[in-house]
Amino acid sequence: MKPKILITNDDGYQSEGIHALVRAFREVAEVVLVAPCDERSCSSHSITARQRLRVKEVEVEGLQGLAVDGTPADTVILGLNLFSQPPVDFVVSGINRGPNLGFDVFYSGTVGAAMEAAMSGVPAIAVSLSASEHNNYFLASRIAVEIFQHFEETLLRQKNLVLNVNIPDVEHEEKIKGWRVTELADRFYFTRIREVSPVGEFREFVFEEEKRDVSIQSSSDFWAIMNSEVSITPLRPNLTDVLVRNDLLEILAEKGE
Repeated sequence: MKPKILITNDDGYQSEGIHALVRAFREVAEVVLVAPCDERSCSSHSITARQRLRVKEVEVEGLQGLAVDGTPADTVILGLNLFSQPPVDFVVSGINRGPNLGFDVFYSGTVGAAMEAAMSGVPAIAVSLSASEHNNYFLASRIAVEIFQHFEETLLRQKNLVLNVNIPDVEHEEKIKGWRVTELADRFYFTRIREVSPVGEFREFVFEEEKRDVSIQSSSDFWAIMNSEVSITPLRPNLTDVLVRNDLLEILAEKGE
């Protein structure tokens, strides 16, 4: 029996990336689609509270789905509830237009949707294309399916697991130098603010990125993309630092607390 997969994203249901995912995954799975009505990039793991969500029926690649006037995490909550008989086995979020590397995963709506699935006990994959000149969503979608099939049993054993997948944007598959299991890179930029000419009574600012020098470890996701490798980073919603927690417990024990 084919697995049931909920597909979503943060670029909106009309984006090229989600169309590519639907085409690729419906060859190997029963696909249901619930995605934002429009782009919700950098929405992180936010959900809609204290107001109603509007939903409309849409068609993507011949598949009937739902478009939600809400966040990526909203779409997962709705999808897991509305398509619960039989329940969804996996969630795939993407393909994001641009990479989600390092600490930027905390801003990412693509990763936020996958994390919402994991918090609900459904394993998930977040897929991003380091889009540049080729925008090869076809190749990225095929690689996403291969990664899903390769790690499907692991995902099922680990109910609250997210695989954050970043794929280099190359013209031909031969340019991909392999897959690398990675860790999150350090943040390689600062966020600065710049004040702009005010309009009316408010002062106005814009955020701007300023690069900073960091040591890029060969075990990191950023290193993999720099070297034309597919990056696969396992993530969990539980942010507890177990090592430091044990250190704190030892310190308290020494003090007799």
